[in-house]
Amino acid sequence: MSSTNVSPEPLSVLTPSLVTSLRERTQTVLSYLVKTNSISTFFKESDILSDFRGTIEPNDESDTAFETFHDNVPLSVYNDYFPFVSRVFEKPCKMSSIKDLMSPGFPEFIAHSSGTCSGATKHFLKYRHPEHMSTGAAETMKASSTATESGGKSCIVYSLRYLKVVEAVDDDGDLKLKMPVCLMSTGTARMFHEMHVDRDPIYHTCKLPDQSSPMGVSFIANYKAFLFMHALFALHEPKVELINTMFSTIFRDFCRVIDDQWDVLVECIDTGSVPDSVDVGHLKEVLLTFLAPRPQRAADLRNIPRETQSPGWFTKIWPGLRAVVAISSGPFQTVVPEIRHYMGPDVQLRTLGINCSEAFFAHAYDHREPNLYKVIISDDIIEFLPAEAPEESKYVTQTWNVEVGRKYDIVLTTRDGLWRYRLGDIVEVVGFDPRDGQPIIRYLERQGVFIRLASESVAGQELLDALNSTSDSFGVVSESCIAPDYCLSIPRYCFFVEPRGKLGPSPTSVCQQLHAYLSRHNQNYLTETQGGKLAPPVVRVLRRGTFAEFRDWKVRVTGMAAGQIKVPLVVWDEELRNWLAARVVQEFEF
Repeated sequence: MSSTNVSPEPLSVLTPSLVTSLRERTQTVLSYLVKTNSISTFFKESDILSDFRGTIEPNDESDTAFETFHDNVPLSVYNDYFPFVSRVFEKPCKMSSIKDLMSPGFPEFIAHSSGTCSGATKHFLKYRHPEHMSTGAAETMKASSTATESGGKSCIVYSLRYLKVVEAVDDDGDLKLKMPVCLMSTGTARMFHEMHVDRDPIYHTCKLPDQSSPMGVSFIANYKAFLFMHALFALHEPKVELINTMFSTIFRDFCRVIDDQWDVLVECIDTGSVPDSVDVGHLKEVLLTFLAPRPQRAADLRNIPRETQSPGWFTKIWPGLRAVVAISSGPFQTVVPEIRHYMGPDVQLRTLGINCSEAFFAHAYDHREPNLYKVIISDDIIEFLPAEAPEESKYVTQTWNVEVGRKYDIVLTTRDGLWRYRLGDIVEVVGFDPRDGQPIIRYLERQGVFIRLASESVAGQELLDALNSTSDSFGVVSESCIAPDYCLSIPRYCFFVEPRGKLGPSPTSVCQQLHAYLSRHNQNYLTETQGGKLAPPVVRVLRRGTFAEFRDWKVRVTGMAAGQIKVPLVVWDEELRNWLAARVVQEFEF
């Protein structure tokens, strides 16, 4: 495992040679995508590609091909793909109906969106591609690598579960293909390691020599048990050097399991047992075969001082711990102070990239700055729509034309059959990699995340900035979300917050501070509150561990895998609002 990943300072302006290089690479990718995906059903039948079909030749590699693409392919949204993707869920699912549906061949798996919002789940068909067109997935798997400098172990907290398996049959009704419906991370790992669903019972009994947890742990359905068992096997192994949880919020939950259940975990290591209260389902017997009693390790752990108030407790548990891999930018950065406290200053916090159900489109640029990402060189075409521009394709710009300091929505054209798909992730361009010219970006927020209760509109980032402005007096907030509150005759914003520790020196002033910040930074908010249409906000403090409970609850309710449940920043769903309200321990009003 490399201890550093230092990249050169980004350029503010591209050189002519880098511009040429970017154009040539984009042309190469476009030529491949058109030539390959022009045989797909979507390409042949989709209304959004009708103009493009009439003007492009599949084998066109001329300099004008990209201009033809730019001028004739409009922006697309999920509804443009739904009638095609839904064919894989027909009963029965016929091989003849899904062959070459979005891309040549048959899907390896079906990625589903990860539950950030309360809207309907989206599905994306995922195909196996040639190695030279799979660098995004390959680099992501490499960044998740368990390789270490001294032969130590890695704790990989990923889920290998799926929601269901779609079975496709031939015209005679014989089963020919099984496609798991799962998270993008789960499906990518399965495809990368050739893990067919029929072999899952075998994987339950396996343990890779360089990992702390047996593979069976990654099949546990219960979120709390999933974290407990990963924590147990990590503590069982004194030579852990890397912990990979995908997201910082999952790592925070992992840390708290160790902190809150320390005595139970150490006793399990001493006796080689798992409490009946830990719901690992049918996997318990096979997991116990990997949990030999280790009285000496338990004794060593008991001798470690429980100095959790001092930074770096985990380095006493695992002296060789070098890195934690967890995406910690955007909405995931609020828990960073807490997880760094557990890690200590000498353990590197690494981020993977900007990975979503649609595609892998950016990797970490420099681990000294976890919110800097480099747009991937090949695989897909990444374009940029200025955040303030009308939602029309003529305003879309390319990698060599983006401007440093400007905000953009990401637009994807992918190997898996998306054409100018608006992702809805807002990024800011901060420069260009001097080695190849690829844009370096900073993730900002999801587009369209805002709250409006009267005639005002307050963006999600404004709400977070307002809350962060109160940290000196209110205290550091670990996780939060905002919801409408209708308890009074006039609506108001409700900030549900889970503090990192104790509240600050003057928490009672938090509502006044929030109101003042929003009034200064949002004229419409000020106008609506002055006009009596909007009341000042209320802050409701949640009991410790509430957002970890939310992730567990969401897993149980939806059946999603235990590794990628995200808390929506703005909560409109009444059931979730009531669920949060039941866990409030303190309230502050204006």
